[in-house]
Amino acid sequence: MAAPNIQTIDLAHIRENCPTPTSDVKFTFVDQHTGKHSELHAHKLILAFGSEVFMAQFYGPLREERDIIDVDDSSVDAFEALLDVMYNKKVSLNEKIFKFLAELFYLADKFLMDELQDFIMKEVSTRKIASEQLLEIFTVAENHEHMERFSESVYEVCVKFVRENIESVFKMFDSEEAGGANSLILHRLMAKCTRIELLVCENCKHSPCLNGKVLTQENCVIKAKMTFVNKDDDDDLTRVAFYYSASSSKVMYSYGESEHGPKVKMENISKFVFKCE
Repeated sequence: MAAPNIQTIDLAHIRENCPTPTSDVKFTFVDQHTGKHSELHAHKLILAFGSEVFMAQFYGPLREERDIIDVDDSSVDAFEALLDVMYNKKVSLNEKIFKFLAELFYLADKFLMDELQDFIMKEVSTRKIASEQLLEIFTVAENHEHMERFSESVYEVCVKFVRENIESVFKMFDSEEAGGANSLILHRLMAKCTRIELLVCENCKHSPCLNGKVLTQENCVIKAKMTFVNKDDDDDLTRVAFYYSASSSKVMYSYGESEHGPKVKMENISKFVFKCE
């Protein structure tokens, strides 16, 4: 019989379904609103491999000797998402509210998990919000200004919405009582709009940047740097010039430094994504 490959072991399944006796650390939580007690089991070694903070906490010279650790600076849901990432479980943030994203970003910052922070920032910067969410999301940014990178990105999302939907914002002003809580938030939001200059990507000419996004007729920018969706098709694109053919709704590209170079080809738009980084 062949020896099992450690890469094929579903660590997340083991943590969720066989918490004892394999786990050697338990995190406990108390909901501040309901008083409900919750707990999450984990393995110190796996956490240590995923974060140098956990490595120092569990295996450093001043190691944590307790096997039960109270967590009072995170909800159980956010901490569970952190553990899911550390156990290589696929995590989707698409449906998560901004308050949850703030919690998770705080944990990623606390445990020095740079890739998770980048993952959250990418999700924040590409979010589309509705008018009924605007004030709540702006308040999240205000409440987390100590996490400057996160709050500034959320502010930019709010400011972008205001600038693109100013009529909706005016209607919100009309519906709110002067001096009310929401009215004050709206005034702070408008003040923020005058101070924030949205950064427009030099390549895709969009804010937020469209790096990695599929090219469409609506977002196409002539001579923007692109690459193939399928990386296997990438044929030394550092020497390729692109240009969009509006008449055919296709991308033409040629090898060389200009659109007049040799070996001109034409491909469907959907084969390309922006390459801004």
